[in-house]
Amino acid sequence: MTPKHRVRLSKLSLGLIVALAAAPAFAQSTSAGVNGVVTGPDGQPVTGAEVTIVHVESGTVSRVTTDDSGRYNARGLRVGGPYTINITKPGEGTTTEENVYLTLNQVNQVDANLSGDITTLGAVVATGTYVGSDIFSADKMGAGTSVSQQQIEALPSIERNIQDYMRLDPRLAHTDKSRGEISAGGQNTRFNAIRIDGVSTNDPFGLESNNLPTMRQPVSMDAIEAIDVDLSNYDVTVAGGTGAVVNAVTKSGTNEFTGSAYYIYRDQDWVRDNADGTPFNGFIDEETYGATFGGPIVKDKLFFFLNYENFTRSAPGPSYGPEGSSASNIVNGITRPIIDEARQIARDVYGVDIGDYAVPDNLETTFEEYAAKIDWNISDNHRFSLRHNRSEQVDANLPGLGQNSISLNTYWYSHDKVFKSTVAQLFSDWGPNFSTEFKLSQRDYTAIRNPVSSTRMPQIGIGFGSANDPDQPGQPFLNFGTEQFTHINHLETEQVSAFGAANWYLGDHTLKFGFEYEQNDIFNLFGRDLFGTYSFASLDHFRDGRYWNYSSRRPLPGDSFESIAADFGHDNLAFFVQDTWAVNYNLTLNAGVRVDIPKLDDEPRYNALVDRIFGLDNTVTIDGQELWQPRVGFNYTFDTERPTQLRGGVGLFQGAAANVWIGNAFQNAGFTPQIYGLNVGNQDQLDRAGVGSREEAWAQYPFTPDPDNQPIIPGGKQMVVALMDPDLKQPSTWKANLAFDHELPWYGIVASAEYLMTQVKTGLHYEILGMGDPTAIGPDGRQIFYCDPAGATGGTRCNGADLINNLRDADGNLPPELAEFNDITGWGGDNVIYLRPTNKGKTHQMTLSLQKPLYENWGWSIGYTRTSAQDVNPLTSSQAHSNWDGRMLLNPNEPIAYTSNYEIRDRFSGTLTWQKAFFGDYKTSVALFYEGRSGRPYSWTFRNDANGDGETNDLFFVPNPGDVVFTGGAEMEAAFFDWLARHPELGRYQGGVAPRNSSRSSWVNTFDIRVSQELPGFFEGHKTEVWLDIMNVGNMIDKDWGQINEIGFPHGRRVAEMKGLNDAGQYIYEFNEGDVFTERLYDNVGQSRWALQLGIRYKF
Repeated sequence: MTPKHRVRLSKLSLGLIVALAAAPAFAQSTSAGVNGVVTGPDGQPVTGAEVTIVHVESGTVSRVTTDDSGRYNARGLRVGGPYTINITKPGEGTTTEENVYLTLNQVNQVDANLSGDITTLGAVVATGTYVGSDIFSADKMGAGTSVSQQQIEALPSIERNIQDYMRLDPRLAHTDKSRGEISAGGQNTRFNAIRIDGVSTNDPFGLESNNLPTMRQPVSMDAIEAIDVDLSNYDVTVAGGTGAVVNAVTKSGTNEFTGSAYYIYRDQDWVRDNADGTPFNGFIDEETYGATFGGPIVKDKLFFFLNYENFTRSAPGPSYGPEGSSASNIVNGITRPIIDEARQIARDVYGVDIGDYAVPDNLETTFEEYAAKIDWNISDNHRFSLRHNRSEQVDANLPGLGQNSISLNTYWYSHDKVFKSTVAQLFSDWGPNFSTEFKLSQRDYTAIRNPVSSTRMPQIGIGFGSANDPDQPGQPFLNFGTEQFTHINHLETEQVSAFGAANWYLGDHTLKFGFEYEQNDIFNLFGRDLFGTYSFASLDHFRDGRYWNYSSRRPLPGDSFESIAADFGHDNLAFFVQDTWAVNYNLTLNAGVRVDIPKLDDEPRYNALVDRIFGLDNTVTIDGQELWQPRVGFNYTFDTERPTQLRGGVGLFQGAAANVWIGNAFQNAGFTPQIYGLNVGNQDQLDRAGVGSREEAWAQYPFTPDPDNQPIIPGGKQMVVALMDPDLKQPSTWKANLAFDHELPWYGIVASAEYLMTQVKTGLHYEILGMGDPTAIGPDGRQIFYCDPAGATGGTRCNGADLINNLRDADGNLPPELAEFNDITGWGGDNVIYLRPTNKGKTHQMTLSLQKPLYENWGWSIGYTRTSAQDVNPLTSSQAHSNWDGRMLLNPNEPIAYTSNYEIRDRFSGTLTWQKAFFGDYKTSVALFYEGRSGRPYSWTFRNDANGDGETNDLFFVPNPGDVVFTGGAEMEAAFFDWLARHPELGRYQGGVAPRNSSRSSWVNTFDIRVSQELPGFFEGHKTEVWLDIMNVGNMIDKDWGQINEIGFPHGRRVAEMKGLNDAGQYIYEFNEGDVFTERLYDNVGQSRWALQLGIRYKF
């Protein structure tokens, strides 16, 4: 075949990009690559031509030679540039390509023709979405977006997190800005994988909503060189995420000493006032300062890069105080003398200091980060890098302060987090046809809730309001002691990973093969109620120890608190192989397979009672559940005047379940913690405890402030078990895409149309075991579990509530082999949560986009994505039971796929960048980001527990006239149908059940803008940059613009209360229009109002 350029270039593109052709990249690498075909004056391949690739700023050199087909390949190169590529062969000529820029995780092609004379071609730029080269590339098969350093520096960002740049992909959306949640294709944010320099930067356990280990990412954006966002990259090295897989690479030093110092600031006056004209009080001020510095240690050989950043947020202390205080919000019913008397009782009667009410004016959250990187050019064929970073976060929390409660400082805590990572990488060329990359990394993370006070004691709440019983506390409450979730709350994880991959170039084929190993050690001690939790009805009750309710979770007798921790190891070993075949100069095919083999050496403690009742082994884990993942992709470039390509592929991708979901089985095996409780207002509980009255309970099981000697209540012990199905594997998803890209005749604008679909292979579905058979079936097919379906409100679940008692003999004892469970009473399947696989769930996304490269001072992009996403379980919690009840449903355990909580049905996004140097080379720049999107979906539900499963998450049956009866007769019925007529979005389901997430909240439009100006520095070559970020700038023009109005978590809108079934089998409804939830403004961190942030950076 006759070599020729893979695409024909327009006049605009000719000065900007070179032809881009087949080559696989290390898709989860932190490097770039370049290849090409060299031809001679006769158009035939040139064999043995020497190709010298020089990174101009560092002098890093890579040398390769062309093979028999005239091809050359270079891997493991620094991201960015500029590069100079010199291609020469005696007798054939020399060609030099200058100003070549390379994209993260991609291989750019630079072809050359040796004319027999020395030739220097014009500037070649092959990077970033600003020039479109990441679109027209033979290794571009799947869906994704590349973000260059130029974009990172230009676009507005207040949070300075990677999510602000992930949103540039039209298929990703911020589903909750206040929590930092960003969804890819309507999937849970925890299914995204984020890596910096190849090290996982995800939340290591699964407790954080932003999917990062800390409130800000562990490495500053000022240290980031480039970002790559993949949604369906079919390279076999891609792993760890069924959503988006995000890779970022840090900057490196060069032969010039360069650096920066920066300061960023905003305060509450730079955020729009509240609707009532009062100042915004989400924070007082935020400031960030930091610096970068890099340069040579040995010129052309050894380089360093350093970064430091410090962030501080000051927020006003909670404005709640007792009567007579200066607080802006007074808690009626609690006075300073009441607080003093409680303190006196604690000292005189119990000998403990319960602290005081002294709310600080300012609460500080601090985040400090530093990073250091070394790059070593060992030789022209070997390059090594070493990077270490550490970040620390300290976050002050004052729980228990609110409209109806006051807390003392023994109740407060600080959440302290430390994240450390180290990564070493070696890139090697072992000849013209073989290259390797090896990587070894370690990541450590700790998150500890530390009480402000050194006093260890139970959580205590004293209620001063009236209740139905003189011993029962009511609002308001005075809270003190160690807050129940802070008794012991210690998370520690360690990850060690190794990666090795090789590329073997065999003419038109490139063979890639390698391995990846990851070892995770996890210790999570979530000691809720370990010290005990009490409530009292008055100061006198507290003085006398007459508690109303007591609960405690304890280790087994003789064991330490640490014994209740989820302490386990979780490893994964993967092998992969792939062939990329340049069939011809138009078609490239990629085919490979990856196998992931998870391994858990530990297993939960065996629970014979669960096995006996349900026939299930709770020691089962995902150990050894290997997954083979085939992947294929293609790229076809048309012989047209302007670049045009058709691309696509299909493949299977394994993600990773949040470690907390796996850890639930270890921490909830039914043994530890032992759960005890006693409510003295419940005679059944008193009887089981062996006491006939409250007075006997207080005497036999007295209150004590000693956290290590809390009462053990016989007959009060409960058991919680979380277990996994034997067929459960890590989450996995099939993905497929088909896309068409074409450069239009005007200004280099690129038009793209892309379809992306996902189909769940293994999803996660929670069930409650032991629900028992329903006692009735409602007219809508709903299973009802109340003992008396005719009187649902206040009823109890009938079947399955006491499964353990079915095993007892006449004396109330269990069989000898189950004797250790004898003291468990009232236990049923509602405390056994079963995690099993489901293959239901899918996403369809259609994206249309236009993109103009940054050329002649300006560039822009606009995209539209239509998404349809379904899942069985939105997985909204870290706890197994909450994941079960956190979805709206018809019947409790049915694995039905409905519209996802995270689906953003329609999303428009766009960027506009303009820059011009009005004097010298000091640029004035303006960059804008726009997002217009559908509101989040929500469900219509009953106001109460309609089916008797103990939860208020029941989908609403929408009646026709006469289908149900109303407690308020004809008048209430008329009011209901009048209200329904005004809500056609619900009325369309009359005669049936409104599906989960069948409606959605209001449309949202936001514009963010950055205006920046470069100014002279103090010395020649130095510059000062000043910029202003205006977030939600439309809200400056109209206060109603840019507002996020939606139905909040758990995304359910409650309509009517179900009171039961009548004799005719009809539902009985109670309706009050005033009780129906409406949308509310989401603005807790100012996300629904304009905000300013000012920054200044000195660069040299």
